[in-house]
Amino acid sequence: MTSSLTPAGDTATPDTHHRPRSLRLPGGRSEPLSDFLTRVTLLGLLGLLVVLFSLLRPDTFATWGNAKTVLDLQAVLTILAIGLLLPLIVGELDLSVAANLGVGLILVTGLTSKQHLSLPLAALLAVLACTLVGAVNGLLITRLGINSFITTIGMSTVLTGVLGAYTNGNVFYEGIPSSLTKLGQGDLLGVPLPVVYAAALGVVVWYVLQWTPLGRYLYAIGGSPDAARLSGVPVRRLTLLAFTGAGLLAGVAGLVQAAVLGSGNPTVGPPMLLPAYAAVFLGATAIQPGLFNVWGTVIAVITLQVGTTGLSLLGAPFWIEPIFNGAALVLAVAATRLLRRGAR
Repeated sequence: MTSSLTPAGDTATPDTHHRPRSLRLPGGRSEPLSDFLTRVTLLGLLGLLVVLFSLLRPDTFATWGNAKTVLDLQAVLTILAIGLLLPLIVGELDLSVAANLGVGLILVTGLTSKQHLSLPLAALLAVLACTLVGAVNGLLITRLGINSFITTIGMSTVLTGVLGAYTNGNVFYEGIPSSLTKLGQGDLLGVPLPVVYAAALGVVVWYVLQWTPLGRYLYAIGGSPDAARLSGVPVRRLTLLAFTGAGLLAGVAGLVQAAVLGSGNPTVGPPMLLPAYAAVFLGATAIQPGLFNVWGTVIAVITLQVGTTGLSLLGAPFWIEPIFNGAALVLAVAATRLLRRGAR
């Protein structure tokens, strides 16, 4: 806690020369200009990239069709990243979310095409299976005290093996019901349905985190589990809930991915892990700097996709995307640590 006391014999006089410039907010409150700039820097970067690539490739980048493609491509990643927020907020890692997405994708396509279940039942079973995976992660971490890194990377490996056994390494593409693809390849008022799903889930999770006691408890656990426990917060139960929620959203992301692709490929999930982490940590530098938050994550996902899409349209080689995402992750983690250190 900072102190406003001055040394004995000194007179506390306003020092306007060193006082940070501030912006006026509604209700008479003020915000230091530096804090405001920190919150909107990522949004400014997104705007800068859009303007830059629009000027360089006006016929291909600066079109509504390309904008829809950018949003559509990252809708599934957005859902996955929003789910990843939950364990990170309570100070834990979940390295199994991308493999868990693969479980949802493979189950909904396999159960409909191979076991001939109805789409509603297959979708329900797929999401429930992913939710169960998240709950098992949470139980191993909270009840047995196993490190979340070890637990979830082990779970990811197990899930990869299970999917290999179920699919025998094959892609499910025959017998996929058209009703599934309609869920992922349609639009609502010109907006692709996957974008609508991602936006709706974003609003729900944002509301829970920002406006409910549950959200405050989750952030309190991430700040200091011991202090939260002494304050009466059920730390173990809510940590379990965070991992279960991550599993649920991974399952929904897998379902949406299956609807977008119209097939079940067992290799689709794992490559999404790095971009999801890059988006979440990059998002923690915006909107609520130093905190994992929904809208910062959404802006980060779009920024990363705009960057890779723009570079691709400029003729950049295929290996630029992983370098871009990896560099973004490292820089975002470093920036998040600096922001949190500065807030203390």
